Amino acid sequence: MALYDASRHEPLTRAPWSEPIARAAIERIVHDTHAAFTDAGLWPIHPIDRSPERAATLKPLYYGAAGVIWALHRLHEAGGFELRRDYAEVLPPMRIAHRRETVERDGKPLLGFTLGDAGIALLQWRVTRDADVEDELHASIAAHVGAAESELGFGWGIAGSMLAALFLYERTGATRWIDAYRAGADALWRRWEYDAQFDCHLWSDDLYGHRDKQLGALHGLAGCVHALWRGSALLDRDRRDELVARAHRVLSATALRDGPHANWPLVAGPSPRPGADVLRLQHCVGAPGMVNCFARLPSEPRTDALLNAAGELIWRAGPLTKLPSLCHGVPGSGYALLKLFARSGNERWLARARRFAMHAIEQAERGKRDHGQRKYSLWTGDLGLAVFLLDCIHAADAMPMLEVF
Repeated sequence: MALYDASRHEPLTRAPWSEPIARAAIERIVHDTHAAFTDAGLWPIHPIDRSPERAATLKPLYYGAAGVIWALHRLHEAGGFELRRDYAEVLPPMRIAHRRETVERDGKPLLGFTLGDAGIALLQWRVTRDADVEDELHASIAAHVGAAESELGFGWGIAGSMLAALFLYERTGATRWIDAYRAGADALWRRWEYDAQFDCHLWSDDLYGHRDKQLGALHGLAGCVHALWRGSALLDRDRRDELVARAHRVLSATALRDGPHANWPLVAGPSPRPGADVLRLQHCVGAPGMVNCFARLPSEPRTDALLNAAGELIWRAGPLTKLPSLCHGVPGSGYALLKLFARSGNERWLARARRFAMHAIEQAERGKRDHGQRKYSLWTGDLGLAVFLLDCIHAADAMPMLEVF
């Protein structure tokens, strides 16, 4: 059984791991990012991302300026790389413009974390500690997790808002953020229903005109499980125990196995969604995202075997052909290898992640030559690569926005 589309992958570079080369790559990305910024245009949209329905400048954490600014601060604080300016003054007007653009496009503001107002506001609060911004954030997150029509997943749904509330609680200790996180957990739990076909609990959600049971890390089950487990210390013991049992069960029940390898489809069960039957190996869909979202669960023999089998498939398939990104490129897959190292202590996984890192450096430099610019984005471009390279140097595995903000 073919568990992935080989045409989406390419042979791994022969270049061995080199910390000096990785550091130099980060330096180039940081230098080019600072140099490309303008007050009027923020960062230029990459040619492959330009489309009539998008704004002239991209702003959210996921693929826009807010994510770039977050990454620059992260690289400065965790790695000592140059921060020429803190960009704090651009955040208030950028947030206002993003809200206006989403209302014009969708007829309402986009409240979520990765693509919506909450993410930009959280970054603004992080660099300014403005109490009014924190109050606005609380109102926004409360409205989002309380809305019956809110999407569920990490991408722009309840799971993302739960993580934003959790990050704020960890930085402030304020109990209102515990309440906001628990409200989101309650909302997810109410919609987590038993599925007799798979003999496990699954979520159904509406996305892009289709209702089905997505499993992936961006819009599906994996991101929801991660949000619940990441803040599980705030849940009561019975719910934590049930969460662990359901998570172990659903990982096994939905897995596709072929010998020593494992992968997961986009959707559990039939779906009319275009491309639902394509087996991918990316963070957003497939084994890398399942590892990234499930790797911190308590050890259990069946889960341990599945996560290792997923890692072996990632390694066998080799790097994705796309430009490097956390969402659907080599860095996202590389984080899965870092997480298997953190989970098992086996140095083989760290060595493999670092080989992926060397390949991603080559992809990024080739992309810059081919397109005449870098891809200025945290989750879909070179800034995510830079953070991944830093974590390869430090042998760390905390993914941006999923586990650290």
